[in-house]
Amino acid sequence: MEERLTKLEMKLAYAEETIVTLDSVVTEQAKEIGLLKSRLEALEKRVSDVVDEMGDDVAPSDQRPPHY
Repeated sequence: MEERLTKLEMKLAYAEETIVTLDSVVTEQAKEIGLLKSRLEALEKRVSDVVDEMGDDVAPSDQRPPHY
């Protein structure tokens, strides 16, 4: 009985360590995702600004490639 209890305690200790490790990984990933989202929003804004500057009459799909 004592041996089973010791094994369970060891498994619990390893599980707790794994949970702490996973929590730190998820936390770091959440920070990185937040940073990437903000950079993507800034990039979308820049692209939108460039498209607005080009005007509605000159859509990229309507332009001929330079080699024509």
